[in-house]
Amino acid sequence: MAIIKIYKRNSTFVELSNLVEELANVGLTETLKKYYTKPFEHEARSIVAGPSFMQFLNKLFKTQIAAGDILEFESGGHDKYFMFSLTGTWDEIIKLQ
Repeated sequence: MAIIKIYKRNSTFVELSNLVEELANVGLTETLKKYYTKPFEHEARSIVAGPSFMQFLNKLFKTQIAAGDILEFESGGHDKYFMFSLTGTWDEIIKLQ
C-alpha cells in the first residue's frame, strides 16, 4: 500500500523562490523541519495525476493546497517529492546525495 503525504507550509514567511534556494542549500529534511507542519497522510492504491488531482487532494485532506506545499508519494520503500508551484504544476524535488 502506498502513502500520500501533504506537507503544508507553517506560519514562517518565506518567498517561494527563497524556499527553493533553501531546499538546494540545506536539503529537504532540514527545510521540512523549518518551514512545514507535520504531514497529513492517506493510504492509496492508485492515483490519477491529471487536472482533477488537485480537487482530489483538497477533498481527501480537507485542506486547500497552495504554492510551496509539498507532496510525498511513499511506495515500496521509495519516496518521491513534489512542490506545488505558482503556475499550478507540480515540480519534482530531487534528493541529491
